[in-house]
Order: sequence, then C-alpha cells, then structure tokens
Amino acid sequence: MRADDLLAIDVAAEVATLCSAQLQGSWQVPAELVRLANARGVARVAIEKVWGGFCFRCDGVLADDEELSDLARVFDREAPRMRRQAAIARVEDAGLSALLWATGFPGARLELVVRTAGGSSRMEARGGRVGLGNDELETGPPSTTLTWRCRGLESRRASAWLRTALRFFPIPVEICGRPVERGFPEGLYRMRITDPLPGELAVTATGDVPTLWLLEHGVLTARAVVPGFPAFSAAVEMSREAPAGSSADELRAAANPHLDRLIDEAVRMLLLLVDRLPSVDEAVRSRVTTLLLRSATLGLRREQVLASPVVPVREGARRWMESPSALLTWAGHQGGVVVAVEPGSGDDGDLEELLIEASTEERSLLNELLGIRIESPDGGRRRLQLGAAVVDVLGRGWHAARGLWGPRAVNPRQLTEGERRLVDAAAAAGVELALGDGAGMVRRRRSRCIAGRDRPEVRAAAAVLASGDEWLYPALLAVVGNDLDIPREVRDRWRDNMAGPSRESESGHF
Repeated sequence: MRADDLLAIDVAAEVATLCSAQLQGSWQVPAELVRLANARGVARVAIEKVWGGFCFRCDGVLADDEELSDLARVFDREAPRMRRQAAIARVEDAGLSALLWATGFPGARLELVVRTAGGSSRMEARGGRVGLGNDELETGPPSTTLTWRCRGLESRRASAWLRTALRFFPIPVEICGRPVERGFPEGLYRMRITDPLPGELAVTATGDVPTLWLLEHGVLTARAVVPGFPAFSAAVEMSREAPAGSSADELRAAANPHLDRLIDEAVRMLLLLVDRLPSVDEAVRSRVTTLLLRSATLGLRREQVLASPVVPVREGARRWMESPSALLTWAGHQGGVVVAVEPGSGDDGDLEELLIEASTEERSLLNELLGIRIESPDGGRRRLQLGAAVVDVLGRGWHAARGLWGPRAVNPRQLTEGERRLVDAAAAAGVELALGDGAGMVRRRRSRCIAGRDRPEVRAAAAVLASGDEWLYPALLAVVGNDLDIPREVRDRWRDNMAGPSRESESGHF
C-alpha cells in the first residue's frame, strides 16, 4: 500500500467537516460568496433569488482557470488523496473557501461562468462531482455569473442575513433589484474613519454601550460590546488585523488593542455635532448632549466638552445654547445653584428667570461633572405656594420685623468714593439704596433698602463697581436680594456683557 493511502485523511469527510465547522448552516453561504467578490475586487454585485438558491452576477472575476482546476481536483474521486489534500490547501490559501463550501455542502449544486477577454471558463458541480469547460469564442468584459442551490436551504434566513451582513459593504449590492440598506440600524449620524481601523462610526438613537461590528472584506463576521463607556456604534474592517477564517473570539481579540482610540474618535465625532444641536429635534439633542456629558465624567476630552455649548438655556422667550463651563460661572454667582426645567415644558409666564432645559439624566451628569446643585423653579428658591395674598402678607410682616433692628441711613457725605458709586449706580438703575453704619441686616423703608456699610457683600459690591457698572446686577442682587425689584434692563445689560460677541452668533441659530 502506498504511503499516501496510509497517511492521508478522507478528503470528502474533511470537506464536510470544513462546511459544518466554519459555518452555522448553508444559509450563510450566499454572504460568503459576496465576501469573496469584494476580496477579489469586483465593482458591483447583483443577487437574484432562484428556485432553491440564489444567482450572483459580478463585474469581475471570482476565480481564474488554475484556481478552478484546484477546486475541481478537491472533488475528483479518481485523483490521489495527497493531491486532493494539497488542492484543498491551495484553495484555502487563495481565499476561495466560499467556493469550497458552496461546492461541498451536502445537496449543493453550483454553476459558475467566468468571462474575460480571452474567453469563458465554466464549472458545474453536483453531488460532489465537478466538471470544467472552456470556450475561447465567448469573450467580454471581466464578469462572473454564479448560480447556487442547496437542498434544505432556508432562503428567507439567507436573505435576511445577506441584508444584515452587507450593511457596510464597500461596493454597490442589489438583492432582487433593491439596494441593500446601508448603515447602522437607528443611526443618526455617521462618519468615515481610517484610523485606528478603517470603517464607520455612528451615533444611534438607542443603545447604552458601544457596539462593534467586525467586518472581513466588508461583510459582518462578529459583533462585540464594550461596557463602561458612552454608547456609539463602529463598523471596522478586520481583514488586515486577523488571518482569513479567524473565529469571532479571535476577531474580538484583534480589535481589543484599538479600543481606546476608537472610543476617542467617537467622542471627537460627538464634538463635531455640537454646532448642529440648536436645529435638531429635542430627542437627538438630548442624546448627543447626554453622551458628551458621560464622556466628560469619564475624563474623555473633558475640557473640550466643558467648553462646548451643549445645554439649552432660556430666559422667557429667548433661547440659546450654553457650555457647562458657563453654567459653572452662573452657579458661582447664585450660591452654587442653577435652575432647570424639563425640555419642552413650554413658556410659563412665571419663568422669566434664567434657566436651563435638561432631562433628569442630564441634570445628574451636570451635577457630577460640575459639582453644582440643579433645582426646579420651586425647588427651594421660591416661597411656598400659599397663594399670592398670603405670600404678600407674610413678606410684609417679615420686612417690617427686619426694620426694627436694621441700620439707619447715614449722610451721603460720609460715604467713601466706592460706596457713593454703588449708591449712585443703583439710583441710576431705578433702585433706591442707602447705606448705614455697622453690619446689621438689610432694612427696608417703603421703596428703599438700607444696607450696613460693613457687610461683606456691600464692601464687595463697592469694590467690583470701581471698574464700571457692568456687574451692577449681581452686585445689587448680593446686597438687596429680593428686598427690591431690580429692573430687568439691569439684568439684560449684565447678561449681554457676560455673553460677549459670541452670543450673537449662537442665538442666530434660533
């Protein structure tokens, strides 16, 4: 007996093992044939359903004559087993496993025609037998027509998998005359990337964790999730990172070293969307803002997120976008508190104050990120809603009681230059403010307030107005609080000064 008869394995059994071990079922074969088309550089693929299978037409060559000869030799029962074994190795090395599976699956039938300027080559396989033929007169542009049928094929499952697996295929594909739907399910925005891996990144409307679609030659092979980071989706090409035929676990391991840079690219993409936020639907705005705030809490491009206008702000009917850093500044002038309402809560006539529109999750993230307290309009900042009359009575009683031990006004001539500037600026703004000796509590007399000269807020107000009256509003707010109504024009002037020239460009989106 010859040595190759002793040592060689059963080739038919090996082919059957390859088909069952590397695929979950015959329904995967059509997608693998399309993967082969991309690997071979075809320009277009059209797929039609036929009885029991599919017909593929490609603008390119899937296999040359020598490769088809190797494929035929694998199934040649008359050839020595060692030669058949060597042919299997060459077919796999050439990346033609899809043709091996399409021919070797039990009950498979395959008809293949490759046309070039030098003629056409034909291969027919049925019942594990393969026949080859050539016709030098049948010429034309490079193209391949492949018809594949298989007993027991789940056609609907195969079609559904084709449309899923080909979402990121880099060349045009039609199935029964309809283009394959491209991109991520529920995708909002997407961006092409070349580094650290070639592919696409996307922001999707749903999802709590990053999801990776791992592709080989443009066809989905495996998926992976990355817990602990803000959600995004990425479809990345892995054919250069892992050898052909790699398992799903091997592909995930090959993608792992690139995760940090993929996550950073995803946050960079979110930052590129900030300019669009004023004009998008609220659900989209909230999704992008939430993802950015989550990123910042993890230290991902934190400073850029803090400086980006991602939070909706309103004052009456006026609306614009502000950065988290600006909110931190506000809170610094308001006792560490920012007032917030739910997005889309409408224009309540009582809400003329400056406030943000933020969901519960956004408020929680802002609180974690900035260390500020975010309250609803009635969250400790307004008096109990006991009715306007009751509030007014209580307020008058409180102010009357305070007046019993408050300071007495001093002669204006006794005031320092800074103190006179404070009193004069308040008067020019329509606020009757007088100063008295000592550091007693603010005293109200009819339409004016008397504040102690030695109170820290009075000293600070006099000092801050030395350079101009731009800070008059917070100065008066610190000194008189709610004891007197501060005209809205004073607040508007301060707001315009705080906003600077960039505010006009931001508000121009509305």
